Order: sequence, then structure tokens, then C-alpha cells
Amino acid sequence: MKKALGLLLVCSVCFSGVREELLDGVKSIDSGGVPGAILCLDSSAHPLVVGNVSGAKQAVAAYAEYGRGRIVVLSHPSFCNADSLKKVDTRRFMQNALSWLNQSKGKVFVYKYNEANDGMSELGASVVEDLSALNTCGVLIAYPDSLPAGDLDVVRDFIKGGGGLLCTGIGWGWQQLNPSKTLRDDNQFNKLLGPAGLLVNNEYAHRTGNGYVTDGPLPKNVNVREALEFAKTFEAQLKQVNNTLISARSVLPTEGSALKGDLEAFIGGSNRRRYPTVERPWRSSDLRDRLGAVAFTSDWQASLGKRCDAHPGARSYPGLPEKDVMVTKELEFDLSRPRWHSTGLFAVAGKPVEVTVPEGYPALRLRIGTTTCDNTRHDSWSRMPKVDMEVPLQAGKNEITSPFGGLIYLVVPSNRPRLKEYPASSLSGRIKVTIGNACPSTWYKIGRDTLPSWSAQLAECPSPWVEIESDKIILTVKKSDAKLLENPDELMAVWDKVADLNATLTCLPLTRPSQERFCMDDQLCAGWMHAGYPIMLPMVTAKDLLGAKKLTTEGDWGFYHEIGHNHQNHDWTFDGTGEVTVNFFTLYVLEKLCGQKPRDTRMDEAKFLETVKRWVKNGKKYDDWKRDPFLALEMFVRLQVAYGWETFETMFAEYRELTDDKRPKNDQDKRDMWVLNFSRLTGDNIASVFDAWNVPISDSARQACAKYGKPKDDKLFAGLEN
Repeated sequence: MKKALGLLLVCSVCFSGVREELLDGVKSIDSGGVPGAILCLDSSAHPLVVGNVSGAKQAVAAYAEYGRGRIVVLSHPSFCNADSLKKVDTRRFMQNALSWLNQSKGKVFVYKYNEANDGMSELGASVVEDLSALNTCGVLIAYPDSLPAGDLDVVRDFIKGGGGLLCTGIGWGWQQLNPSKTLRDDNQFNKLLGPAGLLVNNEYAHRTGNGYVTDGPLPKNVNVREALEFAKTFEAQLKQVNNTLISARSVLPTEGSALKGDLEAFIGGSNRRRYPTVERPWRSSDLRDRLGAVAFTSDWQASLGKRCDAHPGARSYPGLPEKDVMVTKELEFDLSRPRWHSTGLFAVAGKPVEVTVPEGYPALRLRIGTTTCDNTRHDSWSRMPKVDMEVPLQAGKNEITSPFGGLIYLVVPSNRPRLKEYPASSLSGRIKVTIGNACPSTWYKIGRDTLPSWSAQLAECPSPWVEIESDKIILTVKKSDAKLLENPDELMAVWDKVADLNATLTCLPLTRPSQERFCMDDQLCAGWMHAGYPIMLPMVTAKDLLGAKKLTTEGDWGFYHEIGHNHQNHDWTFDGTGEVTVNFFTLYVLEKLCGQKPRDTRMDEAKFLETVKRWVKNGKKYDDWKRDPFLALEMFVRLQVAYGWETFETMFAEYRELTDDKRPKNDQDKRDMWVLNFSRLTGDNIASVFDAWNVPISDSARQACAKYGKPKDDKLFAGLEN
């Protein structure tokens, strides 16, 4: 950035002197029509005179230095005719331009340019019918779109060799005459002078006074490069300002802060009720609106669960019920199942939900909202950044209000003894909880509900959200998407199979203490989709999530990848392979469910052989291997193809049996354990494979594997020769 800004500073000093020379005695220039706009692209091209263009300023006259030559351009042919020379200071400007351009003091020629013939003849130019005499020419005056296409290189070489070019171009006029062509690809002005940093577009430039006024400084950021560098700086500044002010507003004390008062005055009262949408997201430049949203969230979070008004942003996300129907339900919950328990109820924004809990369960919590994504730190917001809430429940009656609303859950505390195990509940027994003043929501549970009830629930429940639940998976989708689903039983059988395949590969029990959840959101806090509880997905993936046929034929790399993360074992995942070993699950599900062997997926053998060869050619660096998850996956795919999934299943089952004192303590241990275990199970020296891929293992592991023979499958080493 410093280098770029320094270059602009140096160029602006040079430009200042040239502009003074070209505009000496010139206060205004004018033409006989409506000029277009000239774009000055970089530090070699500079605006001289500007006009009003779409509420901003763009050049109607500019100059550039190209090679050893010089260029002056104007954005309408009539600037050069005899009538325009009589207007304001146009004649003086043309004289200055010809003087500055004519470094060799050669002849001045006008090429077949009827608009300019009379005017330029008055200034000493001679009309020529061809370019054969350019070697005696000091300045060529031309309209580039009248030049023979084959002469563009001739003129360009003339300029680069030290010649001067005075030319005009009118982008909007050319476009009208050539509606089937583009200024980008077909216009000869742009072809000729684009390399010199000058282009015309199809906008109109209007006068700035008596003609196009030249006195006074030019506005900043007319030059495209300058504008880009400023935009980068300004964007960085806006990000910093957003971060600083948003961070402060979220924690400023309620009372006694003069700064908070100043921030409130800056925000303005109405901003607290505005909200972003997918169609009209808020970016860093929407600073007041963003601060207003954070101010609202800060105040709401400070009194979480207490009575509050609905926020208008609830309309956008998570949405409002189709009609005002409120019910009370008594629900029984199995406390041995940890995490969130669905209720089939939806909290309406701004309306207090009434929850009655018996004595003796101080750890229970109530959640309103399925998303876990807080997008406050995002550069762009497609919804209010924080819309979910979770509060502790007291014995007796609780009254809890959310300004945004959302699906209601009872939350049972959980713990995960080790990352390789399922989460477990810290409670036991069953409990009855009454939830009232809530909107009924479609909640279809496999084994409890029947297909006729699916259609009935969709028709009767006004909540905008739907949940489909089996003992292994819960899908949370918008009602508008769920209406397209005819058979949830068939769908959940597929998802149960996906869950079971993940458990089978890593040797977890098929019976789960709690389900994995998938949830849709208008904007995620990380990635296109991400793992966790719940697994968060963008709205546009709903059709695929609910498509049983597609899930079992084409499959879905993204879904299978994210649920795989929730089953990954850190004991066999070493540094650089977090996004690699997860795809064991992706590939396993694609093969077992969809019939796609790893080489039938994006892990095409021929393609990755070329990838491997490029990596080897570039130095075969382990750091590069770690940075490319698909290159790294290729090593493991070769092992899978050679030895089958059974070897992986057997090895991962052994990892489940490891006691804490036998588990790997660091990445070196993990890599060593991989080669030792895989070598023992296959009877081949897998250390030689890791060595061929430059994946570091210890000498002791290498020696321990030496008793096994080198693998006979040459494909394990294909393309790895230095």
C-alpha cells in the first residue's frame, strides 16, 4: 500500500507540472456537442479537465505518456472544429496541447478527420489521406475509429517512438452507431489507447459552468488506480471503524458514559428499528445502521429473556407465523438424552413464552432460535447479526421473551469425555414441562407420526419452520421448502443410513444418545456450511437436504463432509489434515450409500497424478502438502484403493480401545502411529509411503516398519519420483 500511494504521490507531482503547462491561460474549454467520459486507468494517464458524470466527475480531456511519446485526448470530436476554437479558451488549450505533444518539432498531420480539418488547419495542421509520412510527423491528429484497423499498431509504434497524438473519442456515440458491438472488445479508441491507460465508456459528461471549467484543483479519485488504492484504504479504515465502534458499543455501561451519548446521537433513534435482508445486506458503509443493530442487541442481551417488543428484523429472519394461533402444551423429556430437545413450538417475536418447570432441575435451559451464528464481525450482514438466545430455567413459572422469536428447545446439559466419544447427558430420568403462549410448529418424528399427519401438520401449523426428526438426525428447514417433501419417512431412512455409516467407519455405536442436527440460515458465521451442533447450512441447499433420491445417487460432498467433522477422531488427525481425514467419511458415504468409489468422485486418478507431479516439481514440500487438503487426501485415497475400507475400519476400531496413556500425545506420535498400525494391519511397509510423500515420521517408526516389505502396488508411488 505504501509503495502504491508513494507512486501516486510522485506521479501527482509530475502531473501537476504537465497540467499547468497544458492549461496555461485556459480557464474553460467547450465543444459543439455532449462529450463522453474518458477513463484514466493508472499512473501513466491523468485527467486534465472534468465534466459532471452521474453525480460525480470524469475526464473530458486527459493526457498520457506512452513509451517516449505523448498523448492528449478529448471526449468529443467537435472540440477540434473551427467553431469550438472560438468558444472560451478552447483555441489556447489546443495550441498548448500541440506544443506539448510536438517534442520533435515535426509536422502536424490530420488524418481524414472532417470534424477537425478546418479547426486544426487554422492551427497549422495538414490533412493527409494515409499514414505513409509518419516518419516526418511530430503530431498526428486522429479519430481512432476512422483509422484502418491494420494501422493501429503503426500509430501505437509512432507514439512509443516519441510521436505525439491528439485524438478524440466519444464512447456513447460510437455505441449508438454500433449496437451489436462492445466498447470493451470492438472500439478502436480503446484498442489503440487502452495500453496507454486511456479508455472511453458510454456515459455523458455535462458542463461544469461556462463550458468545462479548468481552474482549481481536480477532484480526487478520478484516476482509476488512485480510486482503487483509496478504496482499499477506505475499506480498511471502515472495517477498523466498524470494529472499534461496534466493540465499544456492545460493552459501554448503561449510565454515566459521555461517549455512549455521542454514539447514540451518531446512530439516531430510527436506526434501531431498521434491519438488513438478503436482498439488501448491510456493509461496512452502513455504519449507523450497524451500530444501531449492535446497540439494540447489547440492550436486549443485558436483559435477556425479559419482556421486550418485537424487532422488525424478525420478519426477515427467522420469520413470523402465517396466522396468530397460540397454544399450551405439556411435554415429557428424557433427560438422559443430552443437548437440545425439540418441542414443536415456535416463540413469536415480542410475545412472552410461559414455561413451567418442576423443582429439582436447576441445570435446564430454554433456547429460542435454531441458528448458532453470530455475524456481528462479518463485513456484510444479510440478517440481524444475533437472533438466538438461551436462558436458565427456574423452578416454577418462567416468562421468556425474544424480540426475534424462533423454534423453542429444552436444553439438557451435556459433556463429552473425549473428542472421540458421543456427548453424554449429566442428568437422568424424565421430566414434564409445560410451555404456553407459543405457536404450533410442524414437528414430524419418525415412529411417532404417520404420513397423513405430515400433511395435516403442514396445513395446520402456522410456524415458518419445520423439524423432521429420527433417532439419529434432525433436519430444520423453512416450511416453504418442506412443502415440497412428500415422504419424510423415506428421507430420514436415508439420513439414518448416513449417520450409521459415519458411526461404522469410526467404530462408534449405531445407537446415539442424541441426534445430529442440520439447520438452515440466511447467513452463516463461517464458511459455505459448517460442522458443529447444529450443522449450519445456507438456505439454498434445502432442496438437496430434502432430496432422498439425489442423496442416494449423486450424493452431496458438502453435507457428508460436515457431518463427517462431527465424527472425526483427533487421535488419527494430525496437523494439516483436519480438512483431509474428514473426507474419509465423505468418500465412505459416497461409496457405501451412492455406489461411487473414491476414484469416481472428484478424486479422479488422472487429474491428481498431474497435481502430484506439479507438487513434486515445485519442491515436494510438506508445508505445501498440508496447505492443499485434496493433495493430502490423494495419499490416503491411494492407501484406501490399495487396502480397502476394511483396513481403515479395523484401525479406527483399535483407536477406540486406546487407554489415555496409550493415546498419541502430539503430531509426531500421530504420524508414527499411522504408519505403525497401518503397516501391521497390511503387512506392508507404509513408512515408505509416508517417506515418498515427505510426511515426517520418526527414525524409530521407520525402523519398526522396515521388517515389512515395500508395497507392491506401484500406484502408491505414482508421480512421486524426484
